[in-house]
Amino acid sequence: MTESEIRQHLRAWIINRAKEKPGGLPDDMPILESGILTSLDVVELIVYIEKLRGGTEVPTEALEPSAFRDINSMYRAFFVTA
Repeated sequence: MTESEIRQHLRAWIINRAKEKPGGLPDDMPILESGILTSLDVVELIVYIEKLRGGTEVPTEALEPSAFRDINSMYRAFFVTA
């Protein structure tokens, strides 16, 4: 899956899950701070991220609050390989 596809999948999942649908969701929009998702939604988001990673578990050390700030942060934290 390409970077663009991953970002599109994350964006679609977040918008679908949002209680109040944002008009748009730029990659740098704060997800939790803007109230788009709640902290409880993050648990399900982690499961979805693992699906996007081909079933690979997210390492516990990667589960920092900053990793869920926005789509850019999620992509860097969970999909960029060093």
